[in-house]
This record gives sequence, C-alpha cells and structure tokens, in this order.
Amino acid sequence: MVKAVHWIWVVTSLWFTGYAHALSWDELTPFEVTASTPIIAAPANNLLVLVDPQGTIGFEEALQRKAEFKPAAEVGPFDARHHYWIMQKFASRLSTDKNFWLEGLWKYVHSHVIRADGSVTTLKTAGFFTGKYSALSDVNPFLPSSAKAPSREALFTLYKGEELTVLSHAKSFPGFPPKSLVLSLVDNERYLELRRFGLYTEGALLGILVALSIFGWYSYVANKDRAGLLYGIWISFSLFQILTLMSQDGSHFAEFMVNINERYIGVVTFVGLHFNIAAYGQITFYFLFASAYLQIARYFPKTQLLIYVLITYFLTHMLLTMSVEHNINPQWVFAGNATLPVIVFLFLYKAALERYRQGMGVAIFWLIASIPYFIFRLIWISGLMGFASVFSYLPESGIGFLLQNTNVSQSIALCAEAMIMALAVISRNVWIQKELAKSMDLQKSLVEQQNKVLEETVKERTKELAEQHQALDSAHQMVLGSVNYASRLQRSQLPRPLRIDGRFTSFATIWEPRDTIGGDLYWLSSSQQSGPFVLAVADCTGHGVPGAMLSLLVSNSLERIYANDTSEDPAKALMSLDHYVRTGLNQDRSDSESDDGCDAAILRIHREQQTVEFAGAKLGLFHVSAQGVVTRYQASRCSLGYQSRIEDKDKPKVQTIAYQAGDTFAIVTDGL
Repeated sequence: MVKAVHWIWVVTSLWFTGYAHALSWDELTPFEVTASTPIIAAPANNLLVLVDPQGTIGFEEALQRKAEFKPAAEVGPFDARHHYWIMQKFASRLSTDKNFWLEGLWKYVHSHVIRADGSVTTLKTAGFFTGKYSALSDVNPFLPSSAKAPSREALFTLYKGEELTVLSHAKSFPGFPPKSLVLSLVDNERYLELRRFGLYTEGALLGILVALSIFGWYSYVANKDRAGLLYGIWISFSLFQILTLMSQDGSHFAEFMVNINERYIGVVTFVGLHFNIAAYGQITFYFLFASAYLQIARYFPKTQLLIYVLITYFLTHMLLTMSVEHNINPQWVFAGNATLPVIVFLFLYKAALERYRQGMGVAIFWLIASIPYFIFRLIWISGLMGFASVFSYLPESGIGFLLQNTNVSQSIALCAEAMIMALAVISRNVWIQKELAKSMDLQKSLVEQQNKVLEETVKERTKELAEQHQALDSAHQMVLGSVNYASRLQRSQLPRPLRIDGRFTSFATIWEPRDTIGGDLYWLSSSQQSGPFVLAVADCTGHGVPGAMLSLLVSNSLERIYANDTSEDPAKALMSLDHYVRTGLNQDRSDSESDDGCDAAILRIHREQQTVEFAGAKLGLFHVSAQGVVTRYQASRCSLGYQSRIEDKDKPKVQTIAYQAGDTFAIVTDGL
C-alpha cells in the first residue's frame, strides 16, 4: 500500500512539473537509436545535469528541480566530491525492442527510467567500481530458476518507437574522475559478443601467470632462496592485479569469483579496495624482488634505502587514496607514482649494469625484462593522470580496442616481464649453483693444502714431543734415582733393630711417606746408655725433599740433645729441639727467608719404675691399658723451630704415666 502511494505521488509530480517546465524537457532532443547506432554510444548532446554538492537530493526532489538542470558544458569544473544528477533522453527508431545499459567511469550510478506514460522503473546500481557480479555463475542454466537470475548490468528495455527519459544519480571515485558527464549507452546483446575477445585475452594472461606463480613458489621451496620467495609473492600479486584490474567492462574478479556489489570501505568500494591492494602490492614486491635478485642491499646500500623509501610512499599513498575524499587533479594525485618509481628504477638499472660488469651474468635478464615493464607502467600511470595513451592512436577495433585500456596494456606488460624473469630466476639458480660449485672446489683445494700443512706440522710437533719426552724421561729417571737414593738415606737414619730389641715387648711402625721421602720420623736413644731410654716422634713441615731435609735436622738435633745421657726430661728436650731447629735454619734472624719447624712428642721410659714421662708439641699420646681402657694425653698447643718463639703459657709440660705389663702406647703424626 505504501509503495503504491509512493508511485502515485511520483507520477503526479511528473505530471505537474512536466506541465510547468514542459518547454525545458521538450527542448532536449532525444538521442535516436537506429540500426546504425554503435555498440557503445556516447550521446554528449542529449543530456542535462544537476549538481548535488552534498548528495542530499533524492529522486523526487530532483524531479521537482528539473528546471535547474543545465547542459553539461554549463555545469562548470568537475568536482569529485560532488554528486551529479544526469538526465538523458533516448528515442527508438528500431523495428524491435532492445536491452541497453548505461556506463561511465563512476563509483556508482543509480538510474531511474521514466517512460512516456509517467511510470518509473528503478534500475539496479551500476558503475565501473560497483562489482557487477554475475549471478548466472551461481545457477544451473538448465533449471527454470535460472530465467529469474538478474543480469550483471543495470538493464532497461527500449521498446520500438518508444521515447523515454533516464534520470541517474552518479558519484565519482576520488582520484579517478570520469572523462565526461556523459553516460554511454551500451547495446547489451552486441556487447556480450564484443567482450569475449577481452575475456579470452585476460584468460590467456591469467593462465600464464598461474603457471608462473606455481613455478615461482616451487622454485622457492626447492632452493629456499629469498629472490625466489619474492618472485613468487610478486607473481601472486600480479595474478591478483590482472583479476582485479578494470578492463572495458569492469573487474572480472568481482564478476565471477566474489559478490562484493555495493560494498564500501572508507571512500572506496570493495572492488576499489581489492584493486588498490593488488596494484600497490604488485609494484612493491616487484622492487623488492629486483633488489633481492641483484643483491642490492649488499652492494648498493643507498639504492636499497631508496627502495624502502619508495615502498613507504606506496603504502602511505594507498591508505590516503582509500580513506580521503578529495578533488585533487589526478595529475597531482599520481605525480609521485609516476616520478618516484622512475628515479628508483634508474638507480636500479645503473646498479644492474654494475653487477653485470662485476661478473653477475644473469643480471642481463633483468636489464632486458625491466624495459617493457617500465614502458608499459609509464603508459598506465599516464592514463591514470588523464593523459592520452599512445594506444589511443590505434584503430578502435580488435586488439587496438583492448590496448586503449591502459589496464589491459599493463597486464600484457606484467606477463611479458614475468615470463622473462622466470627465465632469470632459473638462470640465477644455475648461476648460484655454479658459484657454489666454484666455492666448494676452492674450499676443497684450501682444505687439501691445509691438510698438507697440518701433516707437516704434526710431524714436526711429534718429533719435538718425542725429543721432549726423551729429555723429560731422562730427567725423570735422574730425579727418581735421586729420590730413591734420598729415601735409602732417610730410612738409614731411622732407629736400627739394635736400638729397639729388648726395650719393648712389641714395637710396630707405619712409616709411608707420600712422596717416597717425607718429613715424618721416629727416633730412639742409644742402647749403650744405662737408665731410662727416650723415644721421640716428629712431623716436620713439607713433603718430599723439603720434609726429608728438615727431618735430618730434627734427627741430628735429638742425637745432640741426648748424646751423653738421657737425663734431660721431655719438656726441656722439646725446648732444646725448638732452639736447635730455629738456629739451624737461621730463623732466629729477622732476614730469614724460611719459617719452618715441626710437631713432636718425646717419651722418657723408666722400665724399672714402670713409668713414662711424656711431653708433646701438638702430638698427643694414646694409652691403652691391658683392660682395654683408652686414655689420651693432650700435647701443648705449640710447634717447634718456627720464627715465632713459644710463649710461656704454651711451653710443653711433662706428664708422668704409670703403666703395667700388657699396656700399649701409640703416637700418630697425621689424622688424630
């Protein structure tokens, strides 16, 4: 009910406004469609335009303000931020009905067909960047439902002998303004046959890039090469760019693969988003691939820095293009896209020549392949900036008609570049293998030479070691002989059995110097003396030769103390030993270099009285009675012979011990 009231209001508005401004509508000559009308007609003299700066005018308001419509020449400079209402008249001079659609380089076009009886038909959204998804790609053409599938175009039927008006609301794409305000009239049936040539061409290009993309990724997986990786990414973006580039009839990615009709992000449609990502990604990875292929970062770091600056510019430009609504002249918008790549390309080309002179033969492939790519890219950029393409001078038929679209020419250039660079990647891999083989041969030669040098060195070192070993062995035998001789001397100064026999029920010693000779000793007074006899045990500082030398001094000192008799008690004997050791080593002088001495214990044994007089300097005495009772007698806390004299409180004292037959006494020098 609401929809019916809406259209009754529209028809009434058409009636009254048409009556009030009949002269304006009647003066606009309709474009006559005849049998000789071209497939794509541009009726430049058969339209009126109303500027809508804010995009707030609706269809009904546009009808009411149609007296404000002006010829396109009187509208003034085009502003990409504005919306435009375009009114066109068409008159059929055909003998049959025909389907048409309107086309132009617009972001979107909303058209309304007004027939002579006042009826209005609103068409689906059209426009170069809207998507134009083909619903027929999702249906079975043998099913009845396929007859209801909508066309990819905003079709309207022009009946034979009919005259009608089309009122369209159009908005341009920032940076890509239409060349004129004229919406071209396209014969749908005849154009379907014309576009097949473009589809075949694009299909061939896509087939080439699919094969090269597979090759690129296989090359990377096989060789793990950075240049191969970037080549694969670049070819993939090239494939995506050809899919998303708008040829004469739009983006085939949005026609056959994804339905993104009338979807927007920022100031662009989803078609424009995919187009921008593909285009900027392709050129970015082209320069990265060229850099890796020619090893620019290693040999020309300043040129590599320029490449990074260019990539930063591309990313910034892409984001601004998709997010900022502006009315800047395309020549200024894409000036950087035209000049900066040329500058970087010239530096790259110079670097490639240098690499070729340095011996990188495969650089010739990039030098050759980059020329057509560079030329076609300049043609493409010049087209974006509004300049006429060199292909515009070709006849508008066949391949000339396709090449007049700069997107198609760039797609061909991409394929040419990709095919040549595929050969370059193969040749580079072969070159790398040869360089690796040379390097391996060189390394093998170096290793062989080093092995020879090492063998000679080993022989020399072995000879030296053998000589040194022989010298060391001789020295060792000499030292060993001296030590063994010293050991015999040290053993000979220990008490002989003559001094031991008859004095003890049993007498046992464990004398095991760590280094064959050492500083431990035991001493027994002469058996020629009557009265008590003396047993002494000493532990001199040091091991080996130093300890043995000191033990001789201690042994001689004891012989000196008890040379005549054994009347001196053990405590005084220890103090005498302290004196003899200190003076014997000159340690009683302030300039003495040594500070050595010994620990000692002296026992004076009275057999008739069955008593033992004991005094010790850090060596104690163990007494085990016949009943098994163990008594330990502590020694004084002093050592003998050192530079520091013994204080009175630490001087040894005599301890008298009674014993019985069967008792055992033990003295140890280490561990207890």
